[in-house]
Amino acid sequence: MKILILSNSHPYRTAGIVAKDFMDGLKEIVGNEVKLVVRVWGNYQDKNIIPTDGFFKHNQKRIFRKGINGLKRLGFFRKKIIKTNRDYSVQDYDQTINYYSTWRILKKAGFIPDVILVLFMQNFLSYKNLYELNNISKAPVFLYMMDMAPLTGGCHYAWNCKGYLKNCGSCPALFSDDPIDQSYINWEYKKQLIEKTDIRAIAGTEWTYRQLQKSSLFENKNKHKILLPINENIFHPADKTSTRKKLSLPLNKKIIFFGAVSFAQKRKGFDQLVKALEILKKDLDTKENIHLAIAGNCNIEFEKLLPFSYTMLGYLSHTDLPKAFQAADVFVSPSIEDAGPMMVNQSIMCGTPVVAFEIGVALDLVHTGETGYRAKLKDYVDLAEGIKWFLSLNKNEIEKTKYNCRNSALSICSIDRFKERIHLIIKDNFNTKP
Repeated sequence: MKILILSNSHPYRTAGIVAKDFMDGLKEIVGNEVKLVVRVWGNYQDKNIIPTDGFFKHNQKRIFRKGINGLKRLGFFRKKIIKTNRDYSVQDYDQTINYYSTWRILKKAGFIPDVILVLFMQNFLSYKNLYELNNISKAPVFLYMMDMAPLTGGCHYAWNCKGYLKNCGSCPALFSDDPIDQSYINWEYKKQLIEKTDIRAIAGTEWTYRQLQKSSLFENKNKHKILLPINENIFHPADKTSTRKKLSLPLNKKIIFFGAVSFAQKRKGFDQLVKALEILKKDLDTKENIHLAIAGNCNIEFEKLLPFSYTMLGYLSHTDLPKAFQAADVFVSPSIEDAGPMMVNQSIMCGTPVVAFEIGVALDLVHTGETGYRAKLKDYVDLAEGIKWFLSLNKNEIEKTKYNCRNSALSICSIDRFKERIHLIIKDNFNTKP
């Protein structure tokens, strides 16, 4: 069986790593006939990872973009700026654009696939590509939802907007009152092509699965749920003393770990976290026993608000990120609008308990009193209670919680569990083909 995976992201960086994990897991099921085609150019050592653009094309585009940006700074190519509400994370305003021809993608893959698995699409794939890929190859398309983007007319997070339940339009993400705005155009375009395509949607969390079930775009399509797989051989429990030494973290304090690519995003909830930490500071007998470990690149203004000593770890590589979870006593995820974050999966796999709001993958993995504490959404007082609850545990209770975390992750989101679930879905699809 030949499987083609498509993703716009770099397979060795941030969330793009998921595509590489998918590829490795599927190889163990079907052998080496698994190819990953990505938009981002790179000199990938794995010959089964293929960039859509070659080295010269990549540099040609880069030089062209620099030239255009230079001319823009001189006042040329003045284009109407499209304003969007950043809270909704609109990454591809016009989803009717085709960035690459379908035949080019297939040529890069080097085979006609039996199964197509799609991850990140923005600025890479259109729904016309998906329709044509299915039409040419007759291979079913499995669209893995990393967030809400497949369900909407443009946004990746809809917040309280219910437009995606109908046909979008009057989009708050576009500051629009027009019922036939670009979000409606995108929705109509996607709906027409989805109806003609043998496409199945896979949600990565219970939160996105609930949204998928109500989706107007996929109402006539099969729907599945498989949690994002985490490589248990990379993310695993380890000795705290040695990992803390490697990260230059204090050995004799309780370490609270948190992080994000961007601390400026409202949906990541870091204003709620700061309030929770302030409550924690007031309720503790001494604040000297707490130390914060922070991954990412937060600004100085945010750092000034932190009531405890802290270490800025910066952006962590895929090899250093597990060390941060292993070194921490607890991981806090303050997201208030999130399909994940994947760091929750990674923390639980490392045996590190999680305190999080009842959103995203916390609904699947964070169980109060067992693997951490699930706080009421946006209730920073309850978030503080969750952190205090963990800090109050005795040694035996902590060890039991860590044991629960690792066991839960192995049974729900390990690579083996992913292989089992995806193989079952693919097999069922072929068994039910006319």
